[in-house]
Amino acid sequence: MANAKLNFDVVIVGGGLVGLTAALACAQAGFKIGIVDLKEPTLQLNESFDGRSSAIAAASFKMMRALGVADALAEANDNHAGAITKILVSDGEAGQAPSPLTLYFDSAQIAEANEGEPLGYMVENRRMRLALIQVAEQSEHIHWIAPARITDIEAGPAQSKIALEDGRALSAALVVAADGRNSFVRKQAGIGVTEWPCNQSALVTTVEHDLPHEGVAHELFLPSGPFAILPLTGNRASIVWTETPRAAEAAMALSDAQFEAELARRFGDFLGEVKVIAPRWSYPLSFVHAKSYTAPRTVLIGDAAHAIHPIAGQGFNMGLRDAAALAEILVQARAEGRDIGSELALAEFEDWRKFDNTLLVHACDIFNRLFSNNIGPLKHARRLGLGLVDKVAPARGFFMREASGQTGELPPLLRGQAYSEPTKRAS
Repeated sequence: MANAKLNFDVVIVGGGLVGLTAALACAQAGFKIGIVDLKEPTLQLNESFDGRSSAIAAASFKMMRALGVADALAEANDNHAGAITKILVSDGEAGQAPSPLTLYFDSAQIAEANEGEPLGYMVENRRMRLALIQVAEQSEHIHWIAPARITDIEAGPAQSKIALEDGRALSAALVVAADGRNSFVRKQAGIGVTEWPCNQSALVTTVEHDLPHEGVAHELFLPSGPFAILPLTGNRASIVWTETPRAAEAAMALSDAQFEAELARRFGDFLGEVKVIAPRWSYPLSFVHAKSYTAPRTVLIGDAAHAIHPIAGQGFNMGLRDAAALAEILVQARAEGRDIGSELALAEFEDWRKFDNTLLVHACDIFNRLFSNNIGPLKHARRLGLGLVDKVAPARGFFMREASGQTGELPPLLRGQAYSEPTKRAS
């Protein structure tokens, strides 16, 4: 990384997956980037730091290729991105066969529109973080400031001044909040949120199974919440098991053998014997949506702007779309000789991203409420709905394109175009 500099074009607060991606996108476009984080980057690479895996839509993975991250995910012949070629959505109850009325997506059915890509990829967060850091270390435009804690941010007419706890001072034309659902930057900027609980927790672990998963992602809706089996590389799968907070706490207290037995009861035997091969984690679930994505010389991206239920695996992809849109707006502002931290530039970002994100936040909430119950009429209606959508090819195709991130106005990076030369925003 570049030598320490106190003055930047953009300071990104939060060195998580979305913050790092935004840094790489803006750095590739030639902006000077500072990343401020509470932890040293190397401390975030341990397997115990984050047991989650992320679904990366096909369009989002094009962005990873354009940024060089996809190459960093491959070590010799070992690629850490597992292709999702099919998705099976079903409804049922623990220990029972799922309803025969299911929804089945196959990437081959939209191969032409999707340019032969799978619907997406599954990557362990620690692998993604390592790849992002490796690429960031090669950039002369990125400087990592960590460990560091921000004590104050003051937005001025030409730049923002950022005070650190250790006495250092930074300045930037734009501050990007990528510091999560409890964002310090968002609070400092006086931006309120709409927040509501799911009354659910997500249990997360990784399993190994006897039979190949063949790239199929399974989403089984149980009365307590969705149970997802997501294909990783090899004969492994990431498990996201949603329960009530009390049941999740009880599951975390089980012995390894008891936990594995409860998991198998929900999992079934279609992949042969299943063995837990990683620690288990539990995360409380809630929805958080910022009332505004911007403040003077400040913009929110990722979970700082919108934190959602993992029901559709879209949270990370929403953050990646934020990062790609932000980079494009900054590139266009610079090309037109405008201040990248101006109200006009920030208003463009909010206009581009907030409507889409608002729709997805509320759609995930409604979908979760609809499926996370055992009310007879609702149960029969949703099963019938799954079966009907599965039979209507245009509707199925729309949902597949949505799942692969191919709908809406896509910034150049999400179309796989790197910032090696000037680009024009799609009209």
